Amino acid sequence: MTEKPIAPVGKRLQANENLIWGIHPVAALLEQSPGTITEIYIVKGRPNPKIQAIIDQCRALGIKSRFETALSITGETGGSVNHQGVAARTKATETLSEEDFLTLIRQETQPAFLLALDSIQDPQNMGAILRSAAAAGVTGVILPRDRSAPLGGTTAKIAAGALAHLAICVVTNLSIFLQKLQQENIWLYGTVKDGGTSVFKTDLTGPVCLVIGNEEKGLRPLVAKQCDFKVTIPMQGTLDSLNASVAAGISLFEVVRQRTEIV
Repeated sequence: MTEKPIAPVGKRLQANENLIWGIHPVAALLEQSPGTITEIYIVKGRPNPKIQAIIDQCRALGIKSRFETALSITGETGGSVNHQGVAARTKATETLSEEDFLTLIRQETQPAFLLALDSIQDPQNMGAILRSAAAAGVTGVILPRDRSAPLGGTTAKIAAGALAHLAICVVTNLSIFLQKLQQENIWLYGTVKDGGTSVFKTDLTGPVCLVIGNEEKGLRPLVAKQCDFKVTIPMQGTLDSLNASVAAGISLFEVVRQRTEIV
C-alpha cells in the first residue's frame, strides 16, 4: 500500500501580524505604498503572471521576497484565509499622540475634516471606512483604544494602502477627546439612524468631525451627547439602515461635495 505523501508545512502566519494577503491587495500596496512593506511571502510553484509581476516589482524596489513551499495564514477569528499564494508583511501602523494630532489640526490652512469612529469592531468595516476616508481627503481619524478593530490583518488588507496616507490618533477616552476638538472650534456631527437632520441638508463646509457609531448599537450615549448635531441619511426603500462603512462613505463624500461646489 502506497503511503500518502505528507503535505509540506511551509510558513505559518497570523492575520494580525501586520499582514496583507491576496494578489490584488498586495499588488495595490506595492503600487500605492511600497515603503510600508518589509517583506513578501510567495508560494513556490504557482505560475501566475500577476504573482510574477509582484516578484518583479519587489526586485526592482529592493523588497525582500521569501519563497515558501507552502503558506498558511490563520484569520483573526480562526480558520485559514485565502491568500492566493502571496502575502506581504508591513510596518506597524504609526499613530499620533493626542497632542501631536491637535497640533496637526492647528497647522491646517483649510477647515478641519475629521472622522471619529466609535467602537467599529468589524475589521472589514474598519478597513472600508479608512479607505473611504483616505479617498475623501480627511485631515485625520480618531479611534478609541478599546472596542475598535485592530489596524493590522483584515483591516489593513481591506484598506488597501490607505493606512499609510492617514493621520490616525488612538485615544483613551473618545468622549473627552471630542471635547478637546470642540475647544479647537470643530463642530461634531454624529450619524444616527433616526431623529437627525438629513446629512444632505446640513451645512458641512466649516470645521467638521463626523462621528460614526458601532455597526449594531450606533453611537454610545456619552459620545452621542457630546455631538453638536445629529445627522442621518434618508432612506427611500424598505430597509431602514445602512452598513456602517456605506453610511460613512456617503457622509464623507457629502462633505467633499459641499466643499467642492463652493470652490
